[in-house]
Parts: sequence; structure tokens; C-alpha cells
Amino acid sequence: MIDTSANVREHYSATGLTGRIQSALAALAPEGQMLTVAQLALLDQLHLRGILATSDLASAAGIEPSTRVLDLGRGIGGPARYLAARFGCRVTGVDLGPDCIEAARYLAARCGRSDGVTFQVGDALHQGDYIGDA
Repeated sequence: MIDTSANVREHYSATGLTGRIQSALAALAPEGQMLTVAQLALLDQLHLRGILATSDLASAAGIEPSTRVLDLGRGIGGPARYLAARFGCRVTGVDLGPDCIEAARYLAARCGRSDGVTFQVGDALHQGDYIGDA
């Protein structure tokens, strides 16, 4: 039997991802300086139409401050941080990759969004198969 989750996790594994992101961001702002969600958009809105698509979909969904959002297949958390910043809602991001979750937490802290978003390692295909914190 093929373990699809393990194959996906392996494919997207990115050892040292947070360190590489820190190095790349050093040109933008020194470590410890807050960044905005907009400053990170080119780095972490890596889907078709980027932040414009995130904005359009969020508006169509009617997200408001009382909304709780579950963001599956989260990667490094760009859309989750955008939703929390733009709408003031709470977002939980889940991804198979511990490296991506670690990077998402780092970027949330750099944007001052650690209170509006949480990230955890988990498998959206297997209900109840919580893997744990990165």
C-alpha cells in the first residue's frame, strides 16, 4: 500500500527553510524589525493570481472578525496571515510539513500576527491523525 501522506510530506520537505527565509529577508529588513503582510506577498502568495486571488476569495466568502478559518495545505502561511491582518479573524493553518509550519510561525511573528494565526502539523486527508507541533 502506498503511503500518500508520507510521499507528499517527503516531496515538500524543506530542511532549513526558516533559515533560508531569514537570509532572504535580511535584504528587506533586519531581523527583529516587523514586516507587513504586503511586504511578504511575493514570497508567500505562491498561487495563481497571488494576493489578489486571496483577497477576492476572502471577500466572496464573507469573512469578518468573528469568522474562524481553517486553512489546509498551508505551506508557509501567506493567505492565513493575510486573512488575519485584513479581516481580524482567527485562522488555523494545517500542513503536512514541519519545516513549512516552522517557517509559517516565524513569518507570523515577523508580521506581529502570532495572536491571530496558529499553525500545526497535520494530515487533512486523515481525520483525527494529528501529527503534533513542529
